[in-house]
Amino acid sequence: MKKVLALSFCALLALASLGCGQKTPDGMPDLQPTTLTVIQGGSPLADATVNLKSLDPSTAWTCGGVTDAKGVATLVTHGQYKGAPVGKYKVSVSKTVGEGTPPPPSPIDEESARKYKEYQDSGATYEEFDVVDTKFSIIETTPLEVEVVKGKNDLAVDVGEAVRIPVRQSSGVAPVAM
Repeated sequence: MKKVLALSFCALLALASLGCGQKTPDGMPDLQPTTLTVIQGGSPLADATVNLKSLDPSTAWTCGGVTDAKGVATLVTHGQYKGAPVGKYKVSVSKTVGEGTPPPPSPIDEESARKYKEYQDSGATYEEFDVVDTKFSIIETTPLEVEVVKGKNDLAVDVGEAVRIPVRQSSGVAPVAM
């Protein structure tokens, strides 16, 4: 009988732990299930990165996500905990697209140097563009704000019309001839 009770208790503990999910860090507030739909030019914007920064300077929890094909991002806090704390937030949205043939990785050995030289000699081009106006992609300049309330949140923001702003080459990467 004691063995049956012990096994039952262990099974109950295992089931309870499945329902608890991932342990959150000390001091993290309750997270509310939150989605954020991004609209651009009247249509959902897929593959956009969204970040939320609390308007309360005493709050350090960061939230964000990436939109799916329907323009919906399921928000997570600190990159891993589903949901967002209650509060008001500034929202930044960014998306970069590439056109042309991307270059191979920067050369690190003889073989990759040969492939990189072949790419440069081929005349192939590649350029990246931001397709969301930069005023929306910088937290200090974005006019977008949302409020997360207790309970389920289905929020939306509109980033206006699509733009095409060339992205500068980052340092350490050889520029590709256009």
